[in-house]
Amino acid sequence: MSIKNYYKEAGEGFPLILLHGNGENHEYFIHQIARFSKTHRVLALDTRGHGKTPRGHAPFTIAQFAEDLKLFFDEHKIQQADILGFSDGGNIAMVFAMKYPECV
Repeated sequence: MSIKNYYKEAGEGFPLILLHGNGENHEYFIHQIARFSKTHRVLALDTRGHGKTPRGHAPFTIAQFAEDLKLFFDEHKIQQADILGFSDGGNIAMVFAMKYPECV
C-alpha cells in the first residue's frame, strides 16, 4: 500500500533528499534546509508513520521505507537525486541506492 510522504521543499537546483532517523521528522533538518537550499532543491521527508506522514498498513521496515522513497521519486518526477540520511534515514538511503542505483 502506498502512502503520500509529507515533505518540506526549498530552493532550486539538483534535488537533495533529506531522511531523518527513527522517531524524528523533517524538522530535524531545519538548519540544513536553510543552508542546502542555497544550492539545491531540498526535499525533507517525513517517513512512514513519522511526523505528518500516515502510518498506513505496510510493514515498518527499512525496505518498505525505501519503496516509499521510490514512489516519492516517481510521484515528483525526480529521476536522480543526492540523498543525505542519518540513522534509519542513512539505512533507507543505502537500501534505496542498492535497489535503484540509477536514481542516486
